[in-house]
Amino acid sequence: MRRFRIPLGRVLGIQLWLHASWFLVAGLAVWTISSAFRDGFPDLPLAERLLMGVIAATSFFGCLVTHELAHAIVARRFGVQVRGITLFLLGGVAEIEGDLPTPAKEFAVALAGPATSLVLGAAFALLWRLSVAAQWTGAEGVTFAIATANLGVAVFNLVPGLPLDGGRLLRAGLWRRSGSFPKATRTASAAGRVVAVLLAIAGALAFALGDPTGLWYIPMGGFIFLMARSAGRAEPPVSRGALAWSGESDAARSGS
Repeated sequence: MRRFRIPLGRVLGIQLWLHASWFLVAGLAVWTISSAFRDGFPDLPLAERLLMGVIAATSFFGCLVTHELAHAIVARRFGVQVRGITLFLLGGVAEIEGDLPTPAKEFAVALAGPATSLVLGAAFALLWRLSVAAQWTGAEGVTFAIATANLGVAVFNLVPGLPLDGGRLLRAGLWRRSGSFPKATRTASAAGRVVAVLLAIAGALAFALGDPTGLWYIPMGGFIFLMARSAGRAEPPVSRGALAWSGESDAARSGS
């Protein structure tokens, strides 16, 4: 993950990085959103639809940064430092330097991201309603796409399997119930691998049925599988170290 990264600067003292794989999903996001605008706004010229797609995709990735910053800010409140945030193929990863020593604190940090995406989705949904009322066609399309994407991110990230936020919520609950961090981690990691396999199968079936975007879910499933397997090897929160806190995006579905 640390290879092929481009520094973007700092926000709230946290280094932001852009992984090379981001450009692939950014291009796919622009194409997906612009294609949706073609169906929803057939009278708009191609150049305007492409511009709307670029604005929507860029704004959405800004929302992904905000999602990851929410994780980082809550972690900081618990005295844990954050090395940086990397945007990559599946969304974002916040590298937390230190430990979350209790299930309650891990639960709080995990919940911060989806909660932020829900708030952003609701805010852009309100802007969409205002745009519709004002008959601002361009703003209507862009705000609807961003609202949908953020709500999709929030819902998808709550799926109970590592490395998704829902997997960390699951691990926090299992950890509190059993008192064993390793056992909770193994269970949440196994759930993440099941999610990854199902996602890849769903993508293959969708592609076979004529939906070309379904092909995108196969590499997504592969990435989630590898990250879930890696997360399953996490050590108990005893020694200081770097913990990758990942938030999977819904960019492929919605066009984060």
